Amino acid sequence: MSIFRLERPFILFLKVLFYPIAKIRNMYYSIGFSCRNLILGKNVSISGSRNIKIGNRVIIGNQNWLDAIGDGQIIIGDDVSFSQNVHIAACKLVTIKDGCLIGSDVLITDHNHSFGRSLNVCVPKLRPLVVKGPTILGENIWVGDNVKILTGVSLGNNVVVAANSVVISSFPSDVIIGGIPARIIKEIT
Repeated sequence: MSIFRLERPFILFLKVLFYPIAKIRNMYYSIGFSCRNLILGKNVSISGSRNIKIGNRVIIGNQNWLDAIGDGQIIIGDDVSFSQNVHIAACKLVTIKDGCLIGSDVLITDHNHSFGRSLNVCVPKLRPLVVKGPTILGENIWVGDNVKILTGVSLGNNVVVAANSVVISSFPSDVIIGGIPARIIKEIT
């Protein structure tokens, strides 16, 4: 008998066994964040949860990291979906409004590490963080895979961010943006 024939029933058994545990975990976090229908994937890391607000019907995929540093705030609206390996970090404010879809391997942050000759003597993790401004994503934004959205960026509603883009400046509503650095590719009419 093949090992693969034995493996399938075992995997099914594990899924049936751990499904209730996942449901209980999702309910626990839904109560903690005062939201409904929160779905968390595996290996989700949440730091600074007292400063994180999550809306209803939010899906947070596998291996995501929400990091509210110090008094930083992360606000996530309703009907937002994160794929896997998404890192959201806030020293002041990161807002993701309703109806956004975030692809895999995305970074959304409101700060950078400072740099300069005087800071070359200290290790990077000890350097002060620099916040240019809050990072705000409007409603109904689609962020492709491997996108970096950096400090001080504000995106209007109905924006599509092409995969592999680095967004360092703000953009109005109803546009498709992409590139390094991101620029307007097309206006949506």
